[in-house]
Amino acid sequence: MSQSPHLLSNEQLIEVFALTKTATAIHVGEDAVIQLANDAMLRIWGKDKSVIGKSLEDALPELRGQPFIEMFKRVWLEGLTISGTDTPATLEVDGVLTTFYFEFEYRAIKDAQGKTICVLHTAIDISDRILGLEAIKRAEEKELALEKEQALNEELASTNEELAAINEEFQQSQENLHLLNTELEARVEARVRELRETEERFRTMAEGTDILIAVGDETGEAIYFNKAWEQLTGRPMQELLKIGWVDLIHSDDRDQFLSNFVDNFNKRAPFSGEFRVMNHDGEYRWLLASGPPRFFPDGSFAGYISSCIDITDRKKEEIEKQDLAEELIAMNEEMTVSNEELLSANEDLIITRQQVEKAELGLRLAIDAARLGAWQIDPATKHLTYNKMLAKLFGYEGAEPMTYEQAIAQVTPEYRPIVTEAIEKAIANQGNYDVTYAQNRFNDGEVVWLRSLGRISQDDAGAYTIFSGFVMDITELKQDEQRKNDFIGMVSHELKTPLTSLNGYIQILQNKARKGEDTFTVNALEVAGKQVRKMTTMINGFLNISRLESGKIILNKSHFRLDELINASVKEMVLMDSSHSITYKIHEPITIVADYDKISSVISNLLSNAIKYSPNNKEIEISCAIVDNAAVVSVRDQGMGIAEKDMGHLFDRYYRVESNHTISGFGIGLYLSAEIVERHTGSIWAESEVDKGSTFYFSVPLA
Repeated sequence: MSQSPHLLSNEQLIEVFALTKTATAIHVGEDAVIQLANDAMLRIWGKDKSVIGKSLEDALPELRGQPFIEMFKRVWLEGLTISGTDTPATLEVDGVLTTFYFEFEYRAIKDAQGKTICVLHTAIDISDRILGLEAIKRAEEKELALEKEQALNEELASTNEELAAINEEFQQSQENLHLLNTELEARVEARVRELRETEERFRTMAEGTDILIAVGDETGEAIYFNKAWEQLTGRPMQELLKIGWVDLIHSDDRDQFLSNFVDNFNKRAPFSGEFRVMNHDGEYRWLLASGPPRFFPDGSFAGYISSCIDITDRKKEEIEKQDLAEELIAMNEEMTVSNEELLSANEDLIITRQQVEKAELGLRLAIDAARLGAWQIDPATKHLTYNKMLAKLFGYEGAEPMTYEQAIAQVTPEYRPIVTEAIEKAIANQGNYDVTYAQNRFNDGEVVWLRSLGRISQDDAGAYTIFSGFVMDITELKQDEQRKNDFIGMVSHELKTPLTSLNGYIQILQNKARKGEDTFTVNALEVAGKQVRKMTTMINGFLNISRLESGKIILNKSHFRLDELINASVKEMVLMDSSHSITYKIHEPITIVADYDKISSVISNLLSNAIKYSPNNKEIEISCAIVDNAAVVSVRDQGMGIAEKDMGHLFDRYYRVESNHTISGFGIGLYLSAEIVERHTGSIWAESEVDKGSTFYFSVPLA
C-alpha cells in the first residue's frame, strides 16, 4: 500500500515543528534529555541546536537551584502535568544571567498502557507584559466576577424562566463589557508601549552624548544620571542616586552653587552655575551646569532636567592665560629695570497619556536646555531627521526638510572628507562618532565651528539601524583659542628682541671681565647668560606652540645622521650644564629624513628634563637603535620618577607633575616634543618608577 501523498514525513514534521512560534521542546527520561527543541525555545534558552541530546541540567546549568529540574522529574515519574504563569526563571543569555517571566507547561505524554513516553514542554515569554500586569490582572478579576455571576444566573435560570431571560440579557451585557475590557487592555498596552518607546528614545539620546544629563524630581532629589556622569565620576547610577549630586561638588563651590540652586528651586525658575566635581581619577573637573524647570501638563512643578558640559580646558586656559600674562609682564619688567523609574500603567487612559507627555516634555527640555541640535541618519538611505535647534545652528530656513547631502555640502572643503569619513567609519564599525569641523551657515554664509557627537545603536531586532546624536556650536571657544595663540605669539616676539640684546651685552661684558681677570664677574655673567638662554628656550617654546596650533609650523625635512645629531646635542648640553654625567650609547650609524632643528629640539628637551629632575652627579644615559624600521631614541635618568596618575598626562599642554620638589617650567616642552614627533609620523612615550627614575623614548621612521 503506497504512502498517502498528503502525509508528511518525520523530517518534514520536525521542520514544521521547528518553525512554530510557540516555544516547544520534547524531553525524555528522568533527567529531561532534550529530544527536540524548536527555534523559539532555543532563542529563549539563548542556545543553539548543540543542546539536543543533552539533559536539561547539562544544557542549562544555570537552572541548578531553581525548581524546574525537580518539576520535570515529577512529571516523568508520576505522569503529571505541571504548568505555571508569570513564573520567574533565571537564564544565561549571551553570557549574562537574566531573569525572565514565562507561562509554561510540562505535560506527560503517555502510551496506550499509560506509561510516560516523553514530556511536552511549552513556554511563552511574557516578560514584556509585566509592566502592564496590574491592568491585565484587574481586567481578569472583572471577567472572573462576571463569569461567577453568569454561573449563578444560569443556576437560577433552571428554576425561574423569567429570571433566565433576564440573565440571558445580562450575559450579553457581560460579553459586551468583556469586549470593552479587552479593547481597553489593548489600548492601555499600546499606551504603555508608547511610553516605553518615548523613554527609550530619551535614554538612547542621553546615553549617546558626552554631555552630562541628570533628572531631578519635584522634591529636588535626583532620579536619573546618564552614562556620561558614570564615566566622569567612576560611579554607577545607583550609587550616584544614593549619595546625591550635591555631595559630588567641591567643598569650595558647594555653598555658593547650592544657594543659587535653592533660590531658583523655590521660584521654580531656571538655574545655572559653574562648579568642580571629582572624577574617577581623583581629579577635579570644572562643569558648566544649566537646568530649566519642567512642569506636568496640569501646570504642577515636576523638577529639573540639568545638563552639564566639561569646561575644565577653558578654565585652565583662562587661568593659564592670566598666569602667563603675569609671568611675561614680570619678565618684561625685569628686562627693562622674568525602570524602576519608568511609570506604571495606571487605572485609565488619561493618566497613561499624561505619563507619555511627561517623558516627551522631559526630552525636549533636556535638548533645549543644552542648546543642542539633535539629528538621526538612516545608515542605509542617509535620510536625515533633525530638530529645530539644529536648523537654527545651520541657518537653514528652507521650505522643504534639509537633506543629508545639503548638510554635508555646507561643510568647508578642508573638513568635508573628514566628516564623511568619520560618519562612514562609525556606521561600518558600529562605533562612536565625534568630530569638530567648520561649516558655512545656509542663510548668511557665515563660517561657524561645530562639534558633532553620536553613535550607531541597535533596534529591537538587534540590527544596527539607528545612527543618532547631537551637534553644538563651539565657534566662541575656537575664537578664544585663536586670540590666546595670537597673544602668546605677539608677546613672545616682543620679548625675544630685548633678550637678544641682553645676551649680546652679557657676552661683551664676559670678554671684558676675562681680559681684566675678574673671576667673580665672569662667573656671575655666566650664570646670567645661562638664565637668558633658559628664558629664550622657554619663549621659543611658547612661540612654537602658537605656530603649531595656528598651523604655521612647517617641517623642513632633509637626510641626516641621527647618531651625529645626538652626539652634538650631548656635547652642547655638557657645555651648558656640567652637573651631570651623560653617557651616549650608539650601536651603528643611523640616517633619517626629518627636520634637523626640530628633532634637535626634541633631544635637547628630553636631556634638559633628565637633568632638571635628577640630583646632581647622577648619570644620564642616551641611546639610539633601529627597531622595526624606525630609529628609537631613549633618555634614561636616575631622578625622582613619575607617579602612575601623572603618566597619562605627561604630553598634555601646560601639564606639570606635582611633587615635593620645586622645579621651574611651564609644562610645554614635552607637549611640543610630542607634537613634533607626531608630525614626523613617529611615537613618543615614557616609562617610570617613583624614586628610581624615568626613561623617555621617541621613534621616527628611517630614511
